[in-house]
Amino acid sequence: DCFYEGYVEGFPISLVALSTCSGLSGILQLANASYGIKPLEAAAGYQHVVYPVWNENVESRLFIENSSLVRTGEGSRKLEDAVANKQAVSRSPRYLEMHAVLDKALYDYMGADKDAVTAKTVELFSYVNSMFARLNLTVVLSSLEFWTEKNKIPTTGDAEELLQRFLQWKNVHRVLRLQDITFLFVYREQSRYVGASSARKLCLRNHAGGVALYRRAMTLEAFAVVVARLLGLSLGMAYDDPGSCRCAGAACVMQASSLHSAGVKAFSSCSVRDFQRFLAAGEGQCLLNRPAMDAAYKAPVCGNKVVEPGEACDCGSAEECRRDPCCTIGCKMRRGVQCLSGPCCRKCQFVKRGTLCRSSSEDECELKEYCNGTSGECTPDLWVMDGHPCSRNTAFCYQGVCQTADKQCQKVFGQGAKNGPLACYEEINSQRDRMGHCGSDRHGYQRCAWKDLRCGKLVCEYRGSKPFTKEKAAVIYTRAQNTLCVTLDYMKPPTERDPMLVNDGTVCDDHKICLNQRCVPAAVLNYNCEMKTKCHNHGVCNNQGSCHCHPGWKPPTCQEKAGAMGGSGSSPSRDDVGSEGSTKLWLLLTFCLFVLVAVGLILMALRRSSPRR
Repeated sequence: DCFYEGYVEGFPISLVALSTCSGLSGILQLANASYGIKPLEAAAGYQHVVYPVWNENVESRLFIENSSLVRTGEGSRKLEDAVANKQAVSRSPRYLEMHAVLDKALYDYMGADKDAVTAKTVELFSYVNSMFARLNLTVVLSSLEFWTEKNKIPTTGDAEELLQRFLQWKNVHRVLRLQDITFLFVYREQSRYVGASSARKLCLRNHAGGVALYRRAMTLEAFAVVVARLLGLSLGMAYDDPGSCRCAGAACVMQASSLHSAGVKAFSSCSVRDFQRFLAAGEGQCLLNRPAMDAAYKAPVCGNKVVEPGEACDCGSAEECRRDPCCTIGCKMRRGVQCLSGPCCRKCQFVKRGTLCRSSSEDECELKEYCNGTSGECTPDLWVMDGHPCSRNTAFCYQGVCQTADKQCQKVFGQGAKNGPLACYEEINSQRDRMGHCGSDRHGYQRCAWKDLRCGKLVCEYRGSKPFTKEKAAVIYTRAQNTLCVTLDYMKPPTERDPMLVNDGTVCDDHKICLNQRCVPAAVLNYNCEMKTKCHNHGVCNNQGSCHCHPGWKPPTCQEKAGAMGGSGSSPSRDDVGSEGSTKLWLLLTFCLFVLVAVGLILMALRRSSPRR
């Protein structure tokens, strides 16, 4: 253990990541400046050199599998296909276990010495970990592989092609299967792109992977930002818009400027919100397991605030532990403690079964969740099954949202806005440019087929008497059949998702919905809930296929009357509450009867033993 992280005293916005393995080496990041430190070779004594770190100012892009993870301005935030904020990032630590592979070119560039390359790679991950600290997430380099003789796959081509090639190789040849994600680090003399990753697929073992390109003259700090951004994409984060996302550092990790910016890098409020939604949707389950560390490699250290093997908790210093109501100095739970953190944990105890832990939004396709009384965490996030009719049978639920074009228009243009007529869509989306299209990729904009016109760019009726000026975007007006319609152009390149595209799940024709900018039969959602027979008209089917009962009805079939709260089996019923109350009452009566009998026996014994007159 010779790697340390911390901050510069007196500078709250700062970061230090140092290694003391062979002298001091590492990086010091202040608000807007970065400095490196390393031993001065061929010098007498223990002399070191401190030098400013300048990252190359070259515009670079990342390839990602799913371009829908691009956030472009406030308008884009309004149009996200996501539910409202769920739960805060948990106090419980999470771990991302990673297997890293270095191709031969990078291995040679870093010195062609296993010890030296290992030290640099571990130093790289200490930088990466410093950026994920705010998320209470530790990136664990669980294994490292060097291609010292020759590459096991061709490393030519663009990053996206290389990623697919690497995933195929990984799934066929991997031996170690304990990691959450595997990355390939490749050296390139020049490259327009710096990486690719499988977006939102971290816990899908066959798809979890990434490729990071280490360009000539790139600093280790800049490469750490590349790795952090690629991991961010896998964790459900979108790229940041500088105008609407804020962070405490000199640059936000998911902004393009972070790659060539000096100073502290931090995830923005937008990235934190994306990560919260990723966890709330149950897509981060693989982050909950603690890494199985070899004791010879890393022994647990009680007092470092990291819960390691053999520790029930870790409250830090002796002073911090004295104030901690749940954890002791010896990294043990205090007597009677049931939990440490979570929405269903209060004062180190599980909250009562049936306590609301995740309230639904105003959307009718969201469902409430309750504590089960045996865990500090909330039950898995649930929503109404995709394809369930909503909005008075004019729309369908999709991923917890009742998707309607009217709602999308109102989010952008305000109350009273509504979806435009087909004539307006035909006028706008018959084009094949930034003004109207059905999606885009790096090859350009896609033309809308006539049947897909309502799945391209969102077009709304405009009823305002003044020009629309609330968004930083070009406003496009068109008049068709005496209706003034409007849409927006955020002036983004074709490689970035247009935030004005119609949301997936939106109705585009009778019994048809938009999916990937195509109008397809709603049957693709595989809605198979017969509420009358399965839930007896007293509940709805959730995304797990079980009944979520209306208040007053008991799961799992919603056929019997129950308590005041519905649920899919995790909510209490009056039967449960009544049973619990009856048990307590019988225990109390039994105790009282026992006391009366005992008192009577004592009195009888005293009477018999008393002397007779």
